[in-house]
Amino acid sequence: MRITSIATACILAGVAFCHAGCFRLQRAKIRSTDQEHVLVTNYGWYLFHFIPVACGNASFNAWTPWVAFRNDVTLDKIQSRFMNYANGEECDVTDLSYTVSDSVMLNIPGVGLPLPIPYLLTYREVQLSGVLSKRKAPPRDESIPNIAPIDLEATVETEDVQ
Repeated sequence: MRITSIATACILAGVAFCHAGCFRLQRAKIRSTDQEHVLVTNYGWYLFHFIPVACGNASFNAWTPWVAFRNDVTLDKIQSRFMNYANGEECDVTDLSYTVSDSVMLNIPGVGLPLPIPYLLTYREVQLSGVLSKRKAPPRDESIPNIAPIDLEATVETEDVQ
């Protein structure tokens, strides 16, 4: 009986860490408007709904796809990555929308059958999507003439005063 309990715990832990968490940034071009739709997703597993066990690594320079015992499944971290991407692409952001979903039953994604163990191991997912448009150069005001930059060293005369 004890070996079965340990085996079951190991299998559940293995499944949890195989599906531990995933951070994704997905892009799709909108051909008709020359814009880009971006979806940023992160999900993770929590013990008793509050203690992070494992989640997707939302760090900018992440070397692992998931991280243990750190809460990266927050709208702040997802929005930070989204805005870093938008600024890197030199784009303006429109049509932002987000979704935060929690599952308090032990429900392994892809299996579809929740286990009746509420709040023991819970699942949380955060998604943020928006449309990016390339920034346009500000229009030039034709009423202002072109003024050449002034060379300060050539125009400033100095003299020693005693």
